[in-house]
Amino acid sequence: MRTLLDANAALRYLLEDYPEQAEVVAQVIADGAEITPEVIAEVVYVLDGVYSVPRGRAAESLELLLGEVYCARGAVVSTALGYYVGSGLVFVDCLMAAERAVTGRQVLTFDDGLQRLPARE
Repeated sequence: MRTLLDANAALRYLLEDYPEQAEVVAQVIADGAEITPEVIAEVVYVLDGVYSVPRGRAAESLELLLGEVYCARGAVVSTALGYYVGSGLVFVDCLMAAERAVTGRQVLTFDDGLQRLPARE
């Protein structure tokens, strides 16, 4: 069974600001880990709001993480990261747009920015 990473664990791994904790997370990832889109959203929020990591760098780091861990909706998250880099939208809106684009689901929104993103990939 995969170990589920929370945002704090993912941040320690990505930032390597606490080497001992980053090493523990690296071992868990090597043994098989999972991350959810909700946790990715929290990580993006913290990288942006607390650490002022540029969008492109955050997306690149998270794409690498997605290559190392299981994410049930990985295609949606990956598409959302692309939208995040190419738009001024918050990541949660990018997730909604990606859900629509990847799965074809309808999204009810009054957000002009979200409405401008592709309806289907």
